[in-house]
Amino acid sequence: MSERKVYPVNLILKDRRCAVVGGGHIALRRARSLVEAGADVKVIAPEAVDMIKELDRAGVLKWVPKKFSATEIVGEFLVIAATDSEEVNHSVAWAAKATGALVNMAAPPTELSDFSVPARIEHGALMLTVSTSGKCPELSRVLSRELADTFADVYGSWLDRLIPIREEALKTLSTSAVREIFWRTALDENVMQLVKENKLDEAEAKVKDAINRFRAES
Repeated sequence: MSERKVYPVNLILKDRRCAVVGGGHIALRRARSLVEAGADVKVIAPEAVDMIKELDRAGVLKWVPKKFSATEIVGEFLVIAATDSEEVNHSVAWAAKATGALVNMAAPPTELSDFSVPARIEHGALMLTVSTSGKCPELSRVLSRELADTFADVYGSWLDRLIPIREEALKTLSTSAVREIFWRTALDENVMQLVKENKLDEAEAKVKDAINRFRAES
């Protein structure tokens, strides 16, 4: 059997209906991530850890205290199977596929998954993800911690400074071709070295000087 290839994508889940089947700590982590993404989240499990119950009482998600039934996931955009039963997880996956929902199996076996969930690090608008295509999520977590220590804070802060500059460039630089040339010049090796050294004021000044020069030329 040939190796399955994956297509990396960031899903927009705001107000999308998503279901997590399972009431343990893995289900809780997945449900929380979906809530953070703005999804309308339902957790289906006859029993659940206390935090799921608390989130239900707070109206953050909906807990359905029932055994899994295919009728509970009709109309869901995305379904995660996260029970401790391989048989139930398979039933969840096949039922979800039958409705056209995207499926993730959070517990082995995962061969019916449509996608895997990468380890991630966030700092403001910056998100760094690491994936082993589901082959070794433990390594993903280790590498994500290294990325967090090495990149997240400094580049997250740098991105915060670039966002308003990019908005200005979109308004003042005449064409996409000009903007492309500007960014190649503005984010050159010298500027990025300043960023690596956490000299963000100096780096920002250079980028602002570049946009002023390009504005005058265009």
